[in-house]
Amino acid sequence: MAAPIPPHFSIDFGNNTLKLVYITKKGISWELKSFGAVQTPQGALNSYKEEQKLQMIEAIKSLVADARVPVKEVAVSLPEGTVFSRVITLPTVKDEEIQDAIYWQLKQLLPYPIEEVQSDFTVLETNEKGEKKILAVAAPKKLVSLYVELLEKAGLNPVAIESETLSIMRSVKYSHSLEDAVLLDFGAQSTDMAVILGGELYFSQSISTGSDLLTKAIATEFQLSYPQAEEYKRAYGLIETAAEGKIYRVLKPVIDIIGTEILRGLTFYKTQIGRQPPSTVVISGEAALLPGLQDFLKNTMNSEIVMANPWNDISMSANMKDTVTKTAPGFCVSVGLCLKTE
Repeated sequence: MAAPIPPHFSIDFGNNTLKLVYITKKGISWELKSFGAVQTPQGALNSYKEEQKLQMIEAIKSLVADARVPVKEVAVSLPEGTVFSRVITLPTVKDEEIQDAIYWQLKQLLPYPIEEVQSDFTVLETNEKGEKKILAVAAPKKLVSLYVELLEKAGLNPVAIESETLSIMRSVKYSHSLEDAVLLDFGAQSTDMAVILGGELYFSQSISTGSDLLTKAIATEFQLSYPQAEEYKRAYGLIETAAEGKIYRVLKPVIDIIGTEILRGLTFYKTQIGRQPPSTVVISGEAALLPGLQDFLKNTMNSEIVMANPWNDISMSANMKDTVTKTAPGFCVSVGLCLKTE
């Protein structure tokens, strides 16, 4: 069992926004104490350039100061596209040999040298022959070191770093009491998909098409500024009858790409795991609020679509509730990080 980590707050490093959440245990439930958001310095996310690192450090300092968080301990997430995860099958091996067996399998599977990553694993199941299904996860050491550097220079003490998918999974399990689901997180640069079974992560994939591409399609088609195009996207989205269908017709080819990749990923999952995916699909990320997206996914995937609300069963003041619930799906990573206890 992993060692417990101390009470902490979280920062979600997004392409457009840095989000902070601080919740504390209240009996057997949780209470929101503080939250905040600042714009991510342009081009600074995951940059190793000194000038942009300084911009990120100042943004973090400003975010923490405005939120008036009383602790220095913080948990953060790594973008899913930077994390390698794969379910692998190990033959019958002794427990003390599992680490070496995973090492040699990862060495063949990783797209970069294994010496450059930090890795971990979870035993998902063991069959009657003693064969084990293992979820192996690896992240670049260089990127982990960058996050630690930024946080420490901002005067914080990083106590946990994990993938966004693991944070979302924890949030969904707590707020929706779901143990089996397909998770779809709609971000600015990517759409991340995961499958959880029995509360464990069995599959994850990052699709390199996100909501920014939808905005750019509108801006290009109608010669609008990016902020104007963003407003049109959020107002009309995928509603065929809205704005004479003009926005829908521009967005449809892009959203179809995402839909095709989702179905392709689920087909790969069925081949790899040998099971049908869960019938419930949970969508998260601020882009999940795109009008018409739920109907599109329902028709594409033939599944029940649930909008994530990480604030279920988390108490808060009325003033806070009015603000955070408007973009609730966008806080799944932040809340999931706060719920991490080990």
